[in-house]
This record gives sequence, structure tokens and C-alpha cells, in this order.
Amino acid sequence: MSISLRTNIVHHGIMKEEALVQFKLLLPAALKKRLETHATLNRRSLSQEIVVALEEKYPAAEPDATSDPAARLLYWLAKRIRRRNPKPGTPRDKQAALYERIAGDIAERMKDIGE
Repeated sequence: MSISLRTNIVHHGIMKEEALVQFKLLLPAALKKRLETHATLNRRSLSQEIVVALEEKYPAAEPDATSDPAARLLYWLAKRIRRRNPKPGTPRDKQAALYERIAGDIAERMKDIGE
């Protein structure tokens, strides 16, 4: 069993959608060089730079309109944090992700109660 597989299992139990997945990516050499340059300028790893670029190009879908005020407040707080574009892995990024997970959990539990 590889280390990444064990890590994936651990992350899967903790953060379903936030689990890190490793895969091969083939890039043109010139594009890789540009990404490395930007990563160095932004003080990020190449992987983080690619994630940031993809997040900007393909932002997460807006959460379903929830009627629960606590979930709406947490989504609003997370959106405010994300508006400042925190770097991946920073405390602010983790805080926004935590708010989103808690809000999603609250919304799901409220759906279960309503059914």
C-alpha cells in the first residue's frame, strides 16, 4: 500500500471533497516554465500555482440556496474570506474551507430534519 493511498483514505474520512488526489499531468515545456516562473514570483509550489490557476478559471459552484440562517451566515463569511484570495493552505484558506464544510453539514442536517 502506497503512502498516498493511505493519506487519501485518511483525508477521505475527514474532508470528503477536499481530499488531495495525485495524478500525472503532461504539460508543454513552455507552459511548465511559465508556471514555474509565476510560482516562484508568488512564493508557491508549482502544484499550488496550478491549483490557484484552476480555481480562478473554474470557481466552485455557489451552494444551494439554504433557508437555515446559520448556514447562510457561514457561507457569507467564507465568501468574504475567499474574496481576498488567500493562498492555498494558509490559515485564512483553511478557515474559509471549515466554514463551508460546517455550513454544508448544517444544510444537510436541516434537510434531513425537514423530510
